[in-house]
Amino acid sequence: MTESRHGGDIYAEDVKGEPLDFSASINPLGMPEEILHAAQEALTHSIHYPDPLCRRLRTAIAAREGVMAEQIFCGGGAADVLFRLMLALKPGKILLPAPTFGEYAQAAALAGSEVVRVPLDESSNFDVEEGFWDVLTPDIDAVILCNPNNPTGRVVSKWLVKKGMERCAQVGATLIVDECFHDFLDEPEHVVMTDCLPDHRNLVLLRSFTKLYAMPGIRVGYCLSSNIGLLVDMYHTGAPWSVSVVAQACGIRAAQDTEYPARTRTYISQQRTQLENSLRELGFFVIPSAANFVLFRNDDIKNLEEKMRRRGILIRSCANFEGLNARWFRVAVRTEAENFVLLHALRELKNGGSQEGTCPGRKQVEQNQWQK
Repeated sequence: MTESRHGGDIYAEDVKGEPLDFSASINPLGMPEEILHAAQEALTHSIHYPDPLCRRLRTAIAAREGVMAEQIFCGGGAADVLFRLMLALKPGKILLPAPTFGEYAQAAALAGSEVVRVPLDESSNFDVEEGFWDVLTPDIDAVILCNPNNPTGRVVSKWLVKKGMERCAQVGATLIVDECFHDFLDEPEHVVMTDCLPDHRNLVLLRSFTKLYAMPGIRVGYCLSSNIGLLVDMYHTGAPWSVSVVAQACGIRAAQDTEYPARTRTYISQQRTQLENSLRELGFFVIPSAANFVLFRNDDIKNLEEKMRRRGILIRSCANFEGLNARWFRVAVRTEAENFVLLHALRELKNGGSQEGTCPGRKQVEQNQWQK
């Protein structure tokens, strides 16, 4: 049986009840009511096939992003878009930093691509630096950057991404920038590459509504590119109707929203700072993050993931990230109350507490928040 390589696996047999899930980096403020209502209303239209071209959805995204609708491809989540993109490009060699999101290598393997990895330095907080682009040779067909990077939460400065974009154009490589977590940055407008699309056909930007609008179970993602031919090819690299009627309706409503991102950024910034500081106070080595998750190294507690799981708390082991090992863990930035539960459990384990513990669970945490 294949095991899940990702966070958010609340379906495993050893997970009891409803755990506190820090393993998936989803907006702790939850799904906006407007999107839930859109999903409910869309159910009444689900007697019809969804639009395979996602025309209304692409029009809504175009208005949000300031691009043309034909520069957008929509899929059943960013992962679906990524796999279709790799199958359309079929790069002979693809360049990746390490550590980064593991799905890139999986998609590359499906496309028959050879992966070339550039190890990132722990002493530099696993930052992508100028030397990364020195590895880009004419035999490289594609490069993927995750910005901010998953699982480190580190941002690649826009000038450095632009330098790589120009270098990719020189050697004929496609630059794919995964910006799925950009909504959680304090100033995303200084990082995203949307303004570079018109003049750079070799640039593809990967986006998603999943993280910001807390709807990973609905599955809607998209990419932006001025290479229209590439986007057309992507329609032929997977099954039609990959974006359901419900997903398209929720995506349209999310694309029309203008208030949730700012509210989320303010909350995440505050909670992230508190979480990082508290983890450091507990003696963990923490990589400063700009995203809605934090990477830390545990040098003391044996079987940390298992012990937290027994307490009803899921955290993301980073042992299967290339360039990391079993000492590294990623935790999402959740609500203040949920973060308190996480830190309390870690403190008890640091102080030699028992492996078993009583976790209040999601519903009790939510009740405590309302009582405040």
